[in-house]
Amino acid sequence: MDGGHIDEVKQMLVKLAVIAEQLDARSRGVLQRIETNATALDRSAQRWTDGADAFSRKVLEAIGSQARESIASATRQALGPADTQLRQSADAAKWAANALAEQRKLLTRAQGSLLRNGLLALLAGTVLAVAGSGWITWHNMHRAALGDDVLQAVRSGALVRCPDSPSLCVRIGAQPRRSGDRGQYLVVQP
Repeated sequence: MDGGHIDEVKQMLVKLAVIAEQLDARSRGVLQRIETNATALDRSAQRWTDGADAFSRKVLEAIGSQARESIASATRQALGPADTQLRQSADAAKWAANALAEQRKLLTRAQGSLLRNGLLALLAGTVLAVAGSGWITWHNMHRAALGDDVLQAVRSGALVRCPDSPSLCVRIGAQPRRSGDRGQYLVVQP
């Protein structure tokens, strides 16, 4: 090749080197922009993901809140009659408890009255029993004294069976004495 061509080739090589350098610089710029854009895209995607997660949470919370409110409302509506019936039953039970308490008070009073009356009746019965026992004892002692007197009269011969009849005969002596407020009795001689 001749010298002119070489210079031309050199110049073309220099131009090509400049173009290659420019292409390389542009490629590096494009790569850097691609990397920057990729990073920005990653960040944007992350923000979208975070936003989507937050949005999903908020949507789920809103749905859950609405579901709870709907369930609570439906439950209140469904349990309304049962609640009314329970309140009526509670009122009836309270009334019955009050009535039972009043009856208990009345029964306690009646029981106290019966106890007092029973104690008074027991006391009266005891007094009557003691008085009756005392009278019976006195009467038996009087009868026993009379029995002793009759036994003494039989031993002394003042009281015997009559010889001519199954009756009892009394020895009254030659001058009988009378006793009693009208003189209806004769005194037995010892």
